[in-house]
Amino acid sequence: MNAAEIRKLIAEHDMDALDKLEQEVYASMDDDANDVAELGDRLTNILGAKRVLAEAEKQGVEPKVALRTFFKDVRNIIG
Repeated sequence: MNAAEIRKLIAEHDMDALDKLEQEVYASMDDDANDVAELGDRLTNILGAKRVLAEAEKQGVEPKVALRTFFKDVRNIIG
């Protein structure tokens, strides 16, 4: 999970675009030529961005606020 990449995804894509990116990753997992680890990282970032946007909308806050909360929650789970 990469905070900079999630921040970039949030800035450049809405939920519909993130859904499309997610489906593209799932579709490309069937191709033997693709690096599964790279696809997993990409998917994790997309799903993180989707969660942040959903929480921002639900809480009525800016995505950057929801992003900070998201990573605080991740740190609490890991630590």
